[in-house]
Amino acid sequence: MKTAFVGRRGTAFTLGGRPYRPIGVNFYGAASDPRIFTCGVAPTNPDTDLDAWFARIHRETGATVVRFWAFQSFTNGGSDFSAIDRVLRLAARHGMKVLPVLEDQYGACSRGGPRTADWYAEGYRHPYGGYPLSYRDYVARVVSRYRDDPTIFAWMLVNEASSARAEVGDPQALLTFTTDMSALVKSIDPRHLVTLGVGGGVWLGVWGALTRLHALSTIDFIDYHDYGENDNPLPGAPAAPAALVQTSIYTQDARYTWVETARRVNSAATWELFSATIPPGETPFHFIGLNIRVNSGFPPPDIYIDDIHIGERVIDFEDGTTDGVTATGATVVGIATSTVYSGRYALHVVPQEPETFQVQVPAAPGDAPGAAISFRVFVHGPGAVENGALLASALQVGAALHKPVLVSEAGMAVCSAEGGAQLETPASRAQKIDAKIAAFFKAGGAGYLVWDWTPASDCGDDFTSGDPLNVVLHRWAARSGP
Repeated sequence: MKTAFVGRRGTAFTLGGRPYRPIGVNFYGAASDPRIFTCGVAPTNPDTDLDAWFARIHRETGATVVRFWAFQSFTNGGSDFSAIDRVLRLAARHGMKVLPVLEDQYGACSRGGPRTADWYAEGYRHPYGGYPLSYRDYVARVVSRYRDDPTIFAWMLVNEASSARAEVGDPQALLTFTTDMSALVKSIDPRHLVTLGVGGGVWLGVWGALTRLHALSTIDFIDYHDYGENDNPLPGAPAAPAALVQTSIYTQDARYTWVETARRVNSAATWELFSATIPPGETPFHFIGLNIRVNSGFPPPDIYIDDIHIGERVIDFEDGTTDGVTATGATVVGIATSTVYSGRYALHVVPQEPETFQVQVPAAPGDAPGAAISFRVFVHGPGAVENGALLASALQVGAALHKPVLVSEAGMAVCSAEGGAQLETPASRAQKIDAKIAAFFKAGGAGYLVWDWTPASDCGDDFTSGDPLNVVLHRWAARSGP
């Protein structure tokens, strides 16, 4: 089986014609070499160090696949592939396959900064960030070199691809890129699988376009990254229709200081409640309202708002007027008698183009910190289970397309947590990831890779020898085939 190429049959992977369920880890800096470029780890002697690290990974986790960065920076601009050669040679020695990722959305361990919609539309065809090669030419060189090596599990075009221009998603730019690059890879190397490489959640240019991006015949499977839902084994289950809209409550005090609640993806075609309290701030407040982001690439939806409560105030639009409620930008507001939550009237909000805008309620003198706020919101427009924001919906997309879904990153923070992330102990993390793997495979998932194995640290999302997560992965790897 070591010399067999990974394939796919329906929503599952195969190896040598038999069912294959990869279990593994991310070790993104595996191709680090002090003579060329290092990121993530800094080996003293790359040959002996990486050999020892791969031995530990395979022995302790049972991993069958290691995902790593194979960017132009690790090859001296496509002129020296010795570091990637080493990764493939030593992975094969220890009975593992590798998943090379060919660029990073954010430019981490690479050059040129974040990849914008302009980069996906055309920039990838030209040298960038001081590299001698364009992304397209570099990928052609990498794929040509390794097209006959079965150690490669699959090609991943980008880590967490996301296409946006001025904070507005551009799915067409990403689709143009994916169509061209996946076809290029397949024309050079028809035997290896190919995927785009997207994250989980609301990614601009991906959200709402998951099916279009992965329906391409040259894309073999869907990628998903599971973070931030520590206590939810299968985020989004049961899969339910969601609108391509995100909503939050915001306030602006006397100094126009902006405070916003966490954005939430709206449900489709159903009234739902958004609630908060007025935060501390200097009175009198100027505005209390909704901050709404409408996904681009799709017809703007109709949005209805009703039954607004701010402290003791109630705005229900029953007098047939907008009660002074306005919207920013080109958004139009008016009164509607359809799709009302209560009474006869609701506020009708019609975005004129994909954008982020605010529905503004002028604050009253009595609106003080601590007062309760609530809005009823209804989104009538494009909405489907396949929007792809959550893992359960990504699995549904995979089932509809008859393609596998791979969780290529899943992580939880221990020791320290950034950005308000939930803090776990090594034991609780192992238990929760165990539950996630079980739920994912039960729902039809095809493979699972955990973020991020490291030689010497188990803080943050990283883990290393001695962590109970190794035991969990080893047990699942033992159950996987062929």
